[in-house]
Amino acid sequence: MKFLSLRWKISGILLISNLLMGILLVILVSQQVSKKLENELIERGRAIGSNLAHFTEEQILENDEVGLRQLLSNILNFESVEYILIQKSDSTVLADTYNGQIPKELLAQNPSSANQPPVLVDLKASNAECYDIWVPIEEGYIGYIRVGMRQDYIKASVQKTKIMLLMIIGALTLIGIIIVIFLANRMINPILYLTKRADDISQGKLEEKINVTTHDEIEQLGQALERLRESVKIALDRLKKQHTLRV
Repeated sequence: MKFLSLRWKISGILLISNLLMGILLVILVSQQVSKKLENELIERGRAIGSNLAHFTEEQILENDEVGLRQLLSNILNFESVEYILIQKSDSTVLADTYNGQIPKELLAQNPSSANQPPVLVDLKASNAECYDIWVPIEEGYIGYIRVGMRQDYIKASVQKTKIMLLMIIGALTLIGIIIVIFLANRMINPILYLTKRADDISQGKLEEKINVTTHDEIEQLGQALERLRESVKIALDRLKKQHTLRV
């Protein structure tokens, strides 16, 4: 079996642990950010719809399609907004941001969606997925404001967050490598020293004292080896004296 230094074993374990923790952090944070952005996006869509509902109530009652269209022409300045529809209570569309070319996927929805959580609608014509948010005007008796919030806005924001996290984790990993190498040397060097001294004792090299100061079990091991060295040295000295007397 190929020999692998303890230094590299410990360093490898610490580095792999650091990387795994970093990957897990990216996954968890990305999920949390995605959920938070989704909620914020939906709430933003509801806020836009509520503001429009406040200003369009009379125009809907008067069927003022021209005034409603002028109002919508100034509203699509938000990057995350894909469309806005203004409908009467019978689902008749009075104004929209599609100039009348409303995707069939949106026409298939009915006012019952106003009482349900926003659903993702796949708009094949514009190749976009949107949260279709219904905001009732006077509880739906007058009509509805429908706001489509782009889901790719969430994906782009999550992607930016992932890149930022990866850069931070990369920097932390680099710092971690330096710290791990430093700590590994601090931990392993005394063990390597004691290993060499134990090998010296086995070869009869007993003159140099063993001295390790780590204030832990490694220091105790060094003290035990030092006692062993002294015992072996004393035993060998006795043998030499006995051999001299016999001669």
